[in-house]
Amino acid sequence: NNINVYIGVKQFEKQHRFSTKDIFIFDDKVFISYADEIKEDCWNTSIIYGDMNYENIEFRKLFSSKDCVHSKVNPDKEFAGSQTGGRIVSFDDNHILLSVGDYKSRYLAQDQKSINGKIIKININNNQYRIISMGHRNPQGLYFDKENNFILETEHGPLGGDEINLIDVNKINKAEIQNYGWAISSAGEHYGGKTKANEMKYKKYPLYKSHIEHGFIEPLYSFTPSIAISEIVKIDQNKYVVSSLKNKSLFFFEINNQKKIINLERVEVFERVRDLIFKNNKLYLFMENTASIGVISL
Repeated sequence: NNINVYIGVKQFEKQHRFSTKDIFIFDDKVFISYADEIKEDCWNTSIIYGDMNYENIEFRKLFSSKDCVHSKVNPDKEFAGSQTGGRIVSFDDNHILLSVGDYKSRYLAQDQKSINGKIIKININNNQYRIISMGHRNPQGLYFDKENNFILETEHGPLGGDEINLIDVNKINKAEIQNYGWAISSAGEHYGGKTKANEMKYKKYPLYKSHIEHGFIEPLYSFTPSIAISEIVKIDQNKYVVSSLKNKSLFFFEINNQKKIINLERVEVFERVRDLIFKNNKLYLFMENTASIGVISL
């Protein structure tokens, strides 16, 4: 394949966190999200795609932002090549959803002109997109529950405050952008806490513990301390599971009719779990420590 045209040794040498982020196969096409160096030292999350072919895949650009976050010169003087998002899921026959992180430029998550800190809906036929939700930090997991007509999103918080959020599809269809509060509200804290060194950071990004009091949507659940949350999948009518990296566990739970999480149960698997797939009553885990695939029969 020609993936090195888009991301290769030059980018990996700058930082190992600049990498491919997700692979999604849909309608005999393969989509890949990655940290894209749009111009020198300036990055954002893009998608390439190509026809499935076991001999050679010729990738071409599907989606890319005109704007990027400079790794050395930016307003907050911080940058994280790991806070990229990049999860791809199907929305309907003509659209996919993509999560995009804030690259540690926190102010972008509340800027409707920026794709950063957002979930976006992309038309795979004409490349047009629109923002469906905002106020995200580093969204790692997405699951569109068509049966219940909502999207579940997971994201890494700062020091504490990993979130599970519910995005209402009815509001998406009304072109309403749902706002989840980052970097104004979060159950977590800035790294280092409320120290003198962080005083200006808290003035700009206060991290209020309430979302709703400040006009934002409350998360379904906040993990404090953080578990380094990753993917989320559905395993039964109202039953789901999320994976974690730092916590090396799975968390099984249900969502009741009031859209509240109940019966949360932790199951330790002793490895960082990056990704999940559920199929034929089996849960497949991509386990990072051993670079292996685990299978749990449910």
